[in-house]
Amino acid sequence: MAKLSDLIPTLAQVLPMPEQTVAMYARHLREAKLISSGGRGPGAAQMTATDCARLLIAIMAADQVKDAASAVEAYWPLVMEEIDTKLGLPAEKREGWADLPEAILDILMPDGNEEQSFGETVASLIEGVRLGTLTQAMAGMRDPYLRVEIERRFLTGKIAFQNDNAGLGYPQLALLAQFELPEGPEREQREQEDFSVGGDAMITFAVGYRTINALGALIRT
Repeated sequence: MAKLSDLIPTLAQVLPMPEQTVAMYARHLREAKLISSGGRGPGAAQMTATDCARLLIAIMAADQVKDAASAVEAYWPLVMEEIDTKLGLPAEKREGWADLPEAILDILMPDGNEEQSFGETVASLIEGVRLGTLTQAMAGMRDPYLRVEIERRFLTGKIAFQNDNAGLGYPQLALLAQFELPEGPEREQREQEDFSVGGDAMITFAVGYRTINALGALIRT
């Protein structure tokens, strides 16, 4: 399996981002004990799907490198507020939605569990590539598309799948999972804020299957 010295250049290449910058994010996570660490060289810690997901989320969510650890701590526990698929919608609302392989739902909600956090779900996608289950599911779809998104202003996450299994010539939405803050004072405060607070700027960072696939393939070796 891969080590941190392998993970850093892999993420730097697919995002793309300077390798030195990715290494700085990793250093802050390692100091906060949010990423596996051990010796050096052959004795260095092996990277897991969780390690990969934490470094990815840190890069996506932190406004500055020094905020890497606090960004992971803020976004990792976001709860799955809603998950929509064609079969989960009322019959009158299914038009325009694509079918979704059951294997993808199994990855996002193991044993039907909707309590996976945003971070755990991103890690599950990476693990799905490592095990081959997500790779196989994506290969079975026509024009598959995966988007993992973080919106910094509202502290939310989204995961979406699209495909053109109906042969329409364009991909349709097959799954949309939305992640929000857990119930509590911070969420109540954000919900009560006027939409104009913070100005009009929304900072969204999204990655696709290429990034998730690169991370899963890395830890499979």
